[in-house]
Amino acid sequence: IDKMLVIFEFEKEFYAKFGIEAEFVGHPLLDIVQPSVNKEDFLKSFNLRENSPIFSLLPGSRAAEIRNILPIMLESAKLIQKKIPAAQFIISKPENIDKSVYALILNRHKLKVEIIEAKQYDCLNIADFVLVCSGTATLETAITRKPNVIIYKMGLLNYLLYRPLVKVPFIGMENIVAGKMIAPEFIQFKAKPKAIALKVLEIFQDKNQYELTRNELAGIKEKLGAPQAPLRAAKSILAWINSASDRKLS
Repeated sequence: IDKMLVIFEFEKEFYAKFGIEAEFVGHPLLDIVQPSVNKEDFLKSFNLRENSPIFSLLPGSRAAEIRNILPIMLESAKLIQKKIPAAQFIISKPENIDKSVYALILNRHKLKVEIIEAKQYDCLNIADFVLVCSGTATLETAITRKPNVIIYKMGLLNYLLYRPLVKVPFIGMENIVAGKMIAPEFIQFKAKPKAIALKVLEIFQDKNQYELTRNELAGIKEKLGAPQAPLRAAKSILAWINSASDRKLS
């Protein structure tokens, strides 16, 4: 490796330990995570009430994840609604997942939920709080500064195989970037609806804690660098090529 371009600042320090030249160019998500329409128009298009809290559920981008995680989110949502009767719930659905995957689960859980397809950044934009599956979506949620909890559950055998390999203190990318727990994590055996609902209500109903969380999420966004990371990466590559050509000529 002649040069490494990295999207997280902590990666630069990691590669430096092994003598690899690494340059932090920033994260491309900063340019990508943008709503397609304004909040008011989006609410109207899905008949969502502007003055009632909206909880966005992001149960993953793969069918297996959704089958494992969405039931937990829905049970948590029902407990939240008991305390906040006006609460509205939406599911952000990836375009590649068939609606039948959701229908089978929703039929077992009596809760009014609006499924919104291929509009994840709009679903984040209108949300007051997010229940999100561990993965890239946690970082997207952090960029929009939406308080959230991270939920993940996999098949028991897979969990037993993979868990010993995990050395980081957190599973959520936003927590890893922050270097501390900002979004509470409910992983595998801890992914219990009652515990999740209690934590969501604790953060959401405490205005001070809610705003503190939003401020900490803004700090995560700052750690991702500035927009136009792909352009900086391209310029860095071009500069390296030109430098290499000059070295050959000399």
